[in-house]
Amino acid sequence: MLKKSAFSPRLAIHGIGFVGQELIRLATSKGWPIVAAYNRAGDKVGQDIGRIAGLNRDLGVTVQDSDAADYTGLSADIALIAAHDLLEENWPAYERFLRAGINVLCHGSQSYNPQWSDPEIAARIDALARANGVTFSGGGIWDSTRIWSGIIAAGPCVEIESLLHRTQTEVARQGVYWLDRLGVGLTAEAYKKKYAAGVGDGVFAIPSVSVLQKLGYTVTEVIQSQEPVIWDEEHFCPVLGKSIPAGLAWGTRFLVDVATEEGVTARSEIEARAFREGEVEEMRWTIKGMPGMDIRVVRENSGVASASSLLNRIPDIIAAEPGIVETTKHAPLKSSALL
Repeated sequence: MLKKSAFSPRLAIHGIGFVGQELIRLATSKGWPIVAAYNRAGDKVGQDIGRIAGLNRDLGVTVQDSDAADYTGLSADIALIAAHDLLEENWPAYERFLRAGINVLCHGSQSYNPQWSDPEIAARIDALARANGVTFSGGGIWDSTRIWSGIIAAGPCVEIESLLHRTQTEVARQGVYWLDRLGVGLTAEAYKKKYAAGVGDGVFAIPSVSVLQKLGYTVTEVIQSQEPVIWDEEHFCPVLGKSIPAGLAWGTRFLVDVATEEGVTARSEIEARAFREGEVEEMRWTIKGMPGMDIRVVRENSGVASASSLLNRIPDIIAAEPGIVETTKHAPLKSSALL
């Protein structure tokens, strides 16, 4: 058996939900010390993280109220934030850790590409990180499966006309409450009424925008829309344990069209929904060019992969330069099996 390295970062975890609890389990299995944990006010505050994460033992770290805690003197190398998708919502947490001189790696969707997602908040993050000599970056399951997979697929091309990103994600794996949020069980008319103002905060444009930018293209326009995913036959849904009749929504399909100054376009068709029996989570990029390329990523356990992808980015964040370092500025994600 190969000997593991002595790499052992000290972690602070903010957000003890689905991803945060998986991070606790993974870090503990690797022997990486968790020195602090934070969550919004509620019943998790005051509990030992080992109990919350289902390890059936104390780890000696009690969850603190994130708004009331004292971050002075926190001895962490990096803070893993698994809370909200939007930079603005996460800003109070970012500010606390960055001011304390701690690197930040965030699971939120906008953190993959902060400057494009929210330039005003990104400027604040970058300035504060540089002033304190630490790094801010985004990470998680989109890293390899949505973003780097597209970059890798385009690698052999000498000419590119367009990119197509098609995906299907079983959202209930991260909580059945997602089914209601995405319209599962609604008629087309009821869906249209409920989501007249849209849903998703525009984050599903980030993969196509990030891939195009990494390839050197200048994004000029992004058009986003959504529609219900409706089958014309009744199918059984294993998560719900029942069939969904024909004509009712299984979730939402997000449609994104991106134009560039150079004329190359990208389209994303992202389905976030309940699954029929036998379906698998799939991320696919098709590159129309010379030569044409196609890459398919199957996610067997997206719940674990969300946390493990975040965990595996830690060495890159600790070694990076101060300020914001976007996900595409790192090398492709590497396994931490020997760390």
